[in-house]
Amino acid sequence: MRLGFGLGLQYSKLSGGGGGIDPQAQAQITRITNAGGTIEDTSVINADIKFLKSIGLFANLKYAVDPRAGITQRVDGSDTFASKIFDYSGSDADTDNLQGSEQPKKGILNGVTSLDFDGVNDKLTNEDTVTFLAGEEMFSIAVYAQDFDNSGRFGMVVDKLSPDNGGQEFGRNSSNIVIFANFGQYTTYQNVQIIASGTTNTSNLLKGFINGIEQVSSSSSSEYIGKSIGKIRKQVSGFHAKAQFQKNWDFNALPTESQASAIYAYLQNQFNITF
Repeated sequence: MRLGFGLGLQYSKLSGGGGGIDPQAQAQITRITNAGGTIEDTSVINADIKFLKSIGLFANLKYAVDPRAGITQRVDGSDTFASKIFDYSGSDADTDNLQGSEQPKKGILNGVTSLDFDGVNDKLTNEDTVTFLAGEEMFSIAVYAQDFDNSGRFGMVVDKLSPDNGGQEFGRNSSNIVIFANFGQYTTYQNVQIIASGTTNTSNLLKGFINGIEQVSSSSSSEYIGKSIGKIRKQVSGFHAKAQFQKNWDFNALPTESQASAIYAYLQNQFNITF
């Protein structure tokens, strides 16, 4: 199945949808700044929340991060690192790492701020919040680019719960791109900014999409608790991603075709992505 583009609402880049600051956006802006976070652009939070409300999915949003929308910064010389990325979904599931040598560096991908993970030991984690269980609906979408040549035998950008095979995941496993389930092609997407998404339904049917095009489907029990960006959780060593990360949204509902198409169009516009 291809998720068509051009359906749903078309928002100009970070317009906020008009009407000033959304109250829930303002609450998150206040929470993040009170916690010492740096928000590069408050309109990211405002526009995202207004957009998701306009298509009827905000109530199902469980996790939302974007480095423009709130990080705790650590400056070292000419470089800026993120010790925390703030969740602005309302779940307050902030994801962090107190070890300075393991923090991703702030960078730029296609003209938009990213967090650059070094593929050695960089990671941001949260073990305790944002829970999806087998037999529940799940929809997740992420924007990133990964260096598939140089990330070792395994690199993971967003989420895999290990040592079991449960959990949603976007990344690379050996020669496979991983989007909830493996499929055996990756060269096309090498070092290219992509939108990866995955769904699972109450029958544990998993589907993975890249840039709106379905790539794989399978049936398996998929669960996860907490969040991980840059590394598989519950692994002592190895399995880090060399990647530039820009956004991740998680929902506890499957989008309609129209909602999914609107999300893809919105993210393409926001991140200057051409498919």
